[in-house]
Amino acid sequence: MPRSISKTSFLAGYQCHKLLWTKVNDPDAFPGIDPAKQAIFAQGHAIGERAKSLYPGGVEVGKGVVAYQPVLKETTALLQRRVPLYEPAFAFEGGYARIDILVPDGDEAWRLIEVKSGTRVKDENLLDVAFQLHLCRGAGLTITRCALMHVNRDYVRQGEIDPSLLLTEEDITAQVTGLLSKIPARLAELSAVTTRKSCPTVEIGAHCSKPYSCDLKSQCWAFLPEYPVTDLYRDTKGRKWEFLESSIHSLAEVPDPEILNAKQQVQVETAASSSPHVATTALKNFLKEIEWPLAYFDIETTSSAVPLYDRTRPYQQTPFQFSLHVQETKGGPITHHEFLASGRDDPRPQFLERLHSCLPTTGSVVVYNASFENRCLRDCAAACPEHAWAAKVPNRTVDLLIPFRNFAFHHRDQHGSCSIKSVLPALTGTGYSHLAIQDGNAAARSFTTAEFTDLPAAERDQIRHDLLAYCQLDTQAMIDLVDALQDLTAS
Repeated sequence: MPRSISKTSFLAGYQCHKLLWTKVNDPDAFPGIDPAKQAIFAQGHAIGERAKSLYPGGVEVGKGVVAYQPVLKETTALLQRRVPLYEPAFAFEGGYARIDILVPDGDEAWRLIEVKSGTRVKDENLLDVAFQLHLCRGAGLTITRCALMHVNRDYVRQGEIDPSLLLTEEDITAQVTGLLSKIPARLAELSAVTTRKSCPTVEIGAHCSKPYSCDLKSQCWAFLPEYPVTDLYRDTKGRKWEFLESSIHSLAEVPDPEILNAKQQVQVETAASSSPHVATTALKNFLKEIEWPLAYFDIETTSSAVPLYDRTRPYQQTPFQFSLHVQETKGGPITHHEFLASGRDDPRPQFLERLHSCLPTTGSVVVYNASFENRCLRDCAAACPEHAWAAKVPNRTVDLLIPFRNFAFHHRDQHGSCSIKSVLPALTGTGYSHLAIQDGNAAARSFTTAEFTDLPAAERDQIRHDLLAYCQLDTQAMIDLVDALQDLTAS
């Protein structure tokens, strides 16, 4: 028998039939929820709770209940009360969905509200709501309006969070109604997919990452060789899919590299060799830009849909940590400085005070991906006018990303990535794998956990220790990369 298609399954099937079939018939094939995805879920839940507060007097339907029949029954009973309903359930023609918020509109009609933690309406949101509208109407409800409630990116926190300012309700009735005619046929198609005896075969493609990165990607892409055509750098023309359709899986097998851009041609060249591509003149020209004293500088930031600090906006990158290695003269000793915020107050004033005390006033400030660090410094200076000096630091930053983004150096083990996490092991043989915290997103989550939850002191201290070790390696990595580039160009 066909399985009920939830709105999550409907969107999954819209993306890929194999994804839908596996979700329904072989759920154990999916990996567990990793901390990054769990953080996204938690953020969505936090926004959802704020949204409910804007429609007081409502009822939470089937709280904690997973089985949908009891929730459908409870929904039917509560509809008669004509109060806002949170998470009511509806089923029709094999589809099933729980609506985020259903609000009475007039004497008999309702307004359907979908809540998202993003800052704008996306195409997949419209499809999601169209599916819900189809079910509600099929169940006999009159829906007058559909809306997407999302985060207002211009909101600035001042004291307690004001949900009416943090969130904005955007009418999407016209767009959703325009999609309704597509829903019945697609629902029937997806229901048929779930009843197949075996998993459908679906070739990999752009759909593996759009609109969401698929949880089966690592399994579906496992057939690819070590240096696959899918590594192509910024493949806006979709050459990799053309190659795969022609059974060309490896970069080294590309028969006509001339159709690729210069950087992609470097990838093809290095894929067939264990030696990296080195543009010595370009590297020498880059190294000439560096002026002593050198300050190797890295910032860690946190961001959240619900701003953590006063005078910050949703998703604003707020610095909570830095690492700084200073070398006064070429070949001279290196001194390390660091800062890690503590507590729940805005960390920016202390961040800038500490940085001002240890950052040289002359020489180059070496960073990796200068646009990020420069924007953070300018934002901090704007928020703390007494530290206007910080807005001038970007004038002397040197972006260590540039020679790698320009492919003046490229090794096949970078797999088309210019991230410092990919470049460091490819160029120096060292990396981050030994650390408890290995990337910036994990650092932000760890900091928030340490400072905004009630952890035991020992756990909090361990997280802070791990954060310091991670950020320090970021600046030590830049030192190692500069040294390695100097060695490459010494002859």
